[in-house]
Parts: sequence; structure tokens; C-alpha cells
Amino acid sequence: MHIDPNQILEYLHQTPTEESSNPPVLFLIHGYGSHEGDLFSFARYLPNTYHIIALRAPIVLSEGSYAWYTITFDEDMNKWSDDEEGIQSRDLIRYNVKHHLDRINSTREQVDFLGFSQGAILSWALGLTYPKMIDKIMALSGFFNPKLIVQNKDSKAALNCFSSHGIIDPVIPISHTRKGIDLLREHGVSLVYKEYDAPHTISPDNFRDLLEWLQNQHH
Repeated sequence: MHIDPNQILEYLHQTPTEESSNPPVLFLIHGYGSHEGDLFSFARYLPNTYHIIALRAPIVLSEGSYAWYTITFDEDMNKWSDDEEGIQSRDLIRYNVKHHLDRINSTREQVDFLGFSQGAILSWALGLTYPKMIDKIMALSGFFNPKLIVQNKDSKAALNCFSSHGIIDPVIPISHTRKGIDLLREHGVSLVYKEYDAPHTISPDNFRDLLEWLQNQHH
């Protein structure tokens, strides 16, 4: 499937309640089979300084169920991801980021990403391909897929990253994420990485640690 790179995605938007001259902007990128309202349910717990914008993925799986790229299984239940669609969605998200910065009259050159599962994979892809565009990445229950990035010479060292994974995750094996964390560090990415005794979900401990990390960052 070809993904239109210039479409404006459906979204949800929570405006900051704490006044500031140029508020930070956080984009929420949901996982495979989910929707923009999923991670947005956490918005009320996130810092009230943010514009929080949750995007809906472009591929319709069923009512209320969307994907950023196709995942298929062969007869032996091996999982295959459509990396070409992943690259198209990576750049579609970038297009929508620019659209929303214009829409809210933001002069910020950098935004933050919080992604879960497939959304975490794309958050890493965006951060490594367009590091000047991103300040913070929060990648939960997803892994770094080097096939989704375009190498560039811009430093990755300025990225501030939090990543986490459940030890008993049956959807994305933790070995994928551990390998990706090693690769990210080789790219010069500074990150905090935590593991939890949890399946493919955001556990209370995980969310608490994420909030603590985020509140300790400087906007």
C-alpha cells in the first residue's frame, strides 16, 4: 500500500494549561491496531506545559484500529514488517509535525515524541533520521529498526531519550529492544533504559518512571 505523504492525519489535541510564551509540543504515536485516543488517555497526567497532539495512523485495519505500516505472518508464524510503508509513515509524521507547528503558531524548532510499540519504532526512526527536529524521545515497548532510518551527519548526542520494555513481552521480544539499545548507544544517543516485569503494556511502574524522567528534563 502506498501512503500519501502529504495527508493531514486525524488527531486529538490538549492545549497547555500553564501559560508560557512558546510551549513545548509533544506528539503521541500509537501502536499497531490501536488509535489516537489510546495514549491520549495519559495526557492529563503529563506536564501541563505541553501542547499534546495524538496522531492517528493512516492504515485502517478495522473500525477504531489503525496501523503505521503492515505486519504480516507467514505459515510458520514468522512476523514480517513492511519497511517501505514504515519509511513512508516516518515522513508522513514529520509532515504532520510541521503542519501542527504552523497551526498553533509555534516557533519551536524541536518537538518531543512519546511512542508505544510500532509508535516507539517510528519515534526512533524519526529521531535518528531527523535529529535536529527532535529534543526528547520516549520509546515504550518498541525497538530501534535501522532499516527505517536515513544516515546523516547531524549529531545524535543532543537527543534526550527514555526507553522501556517488558521482560515478558510476547509481542516484541525484549532481545530486539536490547540489541537496538546497544546500536543507539553506538550512534551516540544518550538514553535511560529500563526493564519491567510486564507484558506488552505500559505498567504503573513504567509510567511513573517515565513521568519522573520527563519532569526532570528541561524544556
